[in-house]
Amino acid sequence: MIASLRGRVLRVEEEWAVIDVAGVGYQVFVHARTAAALQGERQEVSLHVHTVVREDAISLYGFVNAEELACFRYLLGVERIGPKAALAILSRSEWQVLVEAIVAENYDLLAAVPGIGAKTARRIVLELKGRVDGLAEPGWASVSLPSTGIGERAVEALTALGFSPSDARRAVALELAGPGTTAADPEGGRTIEAVVTGSLRRLGPNARGVGGA
Repeated sequence: MIASLRGRVLRVEEEWAVIDVAGVGYQVFVHARTAAALQGERQEVSLHVHTVVREDAISLYGFVNAEELACFRYLLGVERIGPKAALAILSRSEWQVLVEAIVAENYDLLAAVPGIGAKTARRIVLELKGRVDGLAEPGWASVSLPSTGIGERAVEALTALGFSPSDARRAVALELAGPGTTAADPEGGRTIEAVVTGSLRRLGPNARGVGGA
């Protein structure tokens, strides 16, 4: 079983990439965010790999970190969730956001993924809520936000109000992963004021900043 690959990127398409490892090209299925990250990459890349062996094919699924791979495998354990659906879910948002959605029973985030729907979203939460506890305290400081800049400005606004950078980034990431956002419009047409307001609601009335009592 192939567990990881390290090599040069030869080709990237919407759903897969070809990685050259010592002269052998491996086709690896990836989600949209990973495909975008690999586009134009000139250095060697490393991918964590899940291998699926069938009678007629061996399929490789690649992820940029072990936590994302773990989420993928958890999703495969849910009834009627195959590799394609699992990749679509991970394409929606960072793995930290997905784990938070499951723990918080945020069905809307999962149901917004094309092909999932409300019924499947509830099944995912029901089957995984007690199983992802080991991933439930992720490093939110490393979560990437849309390149448009509104997310980072919202984080700055929240930290100026006294919230820790990690809490602020977590709240903004969850807000920007909610219904109404797409890959083409990651803010869902919202202004920075709307993003900050929504993030404050997620932080809750009892949330405290770094200088809170």
